[in-house]
Amino acid sequence: DNGSSNSALVKDYFAKQLQSPNALSWIPSLNDTPLHNLRPNSLVRYRCMVQDMFDPEFYLGAYEVLDTRTNAVCIESGKYKDIAECQSHQTINLESTRNVTMDRQTLYCIPIPGETEWQSLYMFCFLNFAYTYSDMNFTKVYPSSSTTPQRCKRPLEDDEDLEGSWSSDAGLRGLASACLVTTQGDNSSHMDAERNLSSAGLGSTTQVSGSVSNSTPDLNFPLPGETGKACLVKLYDGIDSFKVNDMVEFIGVLSVDPSLAHFHETVSSDEQTEGMVVGVDFEEPIEEKNAHAPPPSLVPRLHVVLSYPLEHNNPHLPINVAQDELNRALSRLQLEINSLRAELLSVFEHALFGDGLAAEYLLCHLLASVYGRVDVMPMGKLCVNLCNCPSTSVYSQLIHHLLSALVTKCHLLPISLDNMNGMRFSPRKDYTANRLQSGLLQLSSGTELVIDEMALQQGQLNPDGVKNIQALGNLITWQKVEYDFSYHRQEFHANVSILTLSEGKSILPSDCLVPLCQKIMPENLRQHFTLLDPKLTPDFLTKVRTYLGLAKLLDYCLNEDIQKVIQDDFVELRKNDTKNMSVDDFHRHLNLVRLMSLSHLQTTPDIKLWRRVKAMERERKCRVAQTPTSSPSS
Repeated sequence: DNGSSNSALVKDYFAKQLQSPNALSWIPSLNDTPLHNLRPNSLVRYRCMVQDMFDPEFYLGAYEVLDTRTNAVCIESGKYKDIAECQSHQTINLESTRNVTMDRQTLYCIPIPGETEWQSLYMFCFLNFAYTYSDMNFTKVYPSSSTTPQRCKRPLEDDEDLEGSWSSDAGLRGLASACLVTTQGDNSSHMDAERNLSSAGLGSTTQVSGSVSNSTPDLNFPLPGETGKACLVKLYDGIDSFKVNDMVEFIGVLSVDPSLAHFHETVSSDEQTEGMVVGVDFEEPIEEKNAHAPPPSLVPRLHVVLSYPLEHNNPHLPINVAQDELNRALSRLQLEINSLRAELLSVFEHALFGDGLAAEYLLCHLLASVYGRVDVMPMGKLCVNLCNCPSTSVYSQLIHHLLSALVTKCHLLPISLDNMNGMRFSPRKDYTANRLQSGLLQLSSGTELVIDEMALQQGQLNPDGVKNIQALGNLITWQKVEYDFSYHRQEFHANVSILTLSEGKSILPSDCLVPLCQKIMPENLRQHFTLLDPKLTPDFLTKVRTYLGLAKLLDYCLNEDIQKVIQDDFVELRKNDTKNMSVDDFHRHLNLVRLMSLSHLQTTPDIKLWRRVKAMERERKCRVAQTPTSSPSS
């Protein structure tokens, strides 16, 4: 293989072998399999987010090899490997005119930030876990891992004994032989995973202190406390189809040769060359070498054969959101949507102390997503501020725990002075290491961010704290994050759903202020949420996760009849009182009727839903007017 045509043949071959619905499960996952259980140069898959894009690198795409025993000359391919290799009785002719220099793109990829435990466990084939509040430990905040518990694996030497367990289909056997054969592990693995789940929480959490252990290697994860495998992903084609923050599943050849690591020492300051690489003509700083060539045991390399851009990471939905597949899933859910929706609202209503209106807004919030932009305005978002919440961070943890059982990516951010003043929210370019330093707001599309304002205490924000508050405000209002490149700032679009929990009106902006009207006053919050455990059965959770993921993917439109009704209502309301229906109010009504339609798995609203939205907004604005710390126009 010394050309793009042969490379395409490799890609086409594996693409055909992976057409079977279960074929991907035969390929070991780099996310949840220990590196020592993966054979070097085997085929693996890796589900990730693109955190940074390095400069293109040059390599020998084809090189001449001389056999010293027979003097025979052959051409070897340099693709899908990091080191030009030959046998002990061979030598590489670096001066050959037949050598071909090519270039490839390197992406620095990390596990998808904020991935909830149930999502990772499902991808790991641990199905039907029930998530309860009874085992939650609130003595401290436990940040969870972005990866799954590790499986018990059969030693590599036993792989050959398992060859007969693969499909009898010849083509699939060929694919299986290219992959590392793994076992499911014993029941103790399942029990350990369940124990880890109940103790660690379902979604990730920023600790109130905002501190990170110095002994933890800096893998450039946006969210503190998360673990997992970062990976240097080498792309040979389709380079322009990827960008920072994209979610992708890569399938490629694993490379973990120890010689790939670069450990450099600095010379003494007396030689006036401190900070440069010894023996490399002092061209690159040590920081850059260490960032771009970390130990492969810590950051393995993956040479991409196939890639699947992910529109979502919901394991209950097909990766390829083809319309016919969605229609089949939609048909199954529509048979029970009314009862499922009512049951989910009853769960939310219990969590919100009997407030049915707030439960409706919370459901709409979970279905909201940016589907387009008009000039600078993102369309489709619904960032909600739930105020009148109990003045304790325990409530935020409980709400976060509940949402983490339903969505695929969720993170709890306590707005404490330590976090605001001591953390980096916006990514920043480190020119010394020539890499993008991650910030907490470098999140993939569809992430749920729960902001705990009850953690806020009196004190002074430093300049970094002010910038972080501004960054949060920009994310809420404009769904964009400014990346700091020192000489300039560049805006990156985002699609992050933000739920702010506060005692009074939040210091942060929101699309919708919803004051809680508590009809239940529980003495013990944890015991109150424990009452939800019987409802959160594996079957119910599976249906809800499918429902929430599917509803976001539906195509929505307004037919002419409902458009006319809405326009007439808007004109009539503006005649009576312009303050009652501002342009912003009208846009919120349109967004809510869209989300209410999606919540019923309808692609177009009817008159009944439009009237329901108007009634919801009237009641909400009534509450807002009676909230001392807010203004009626909120």
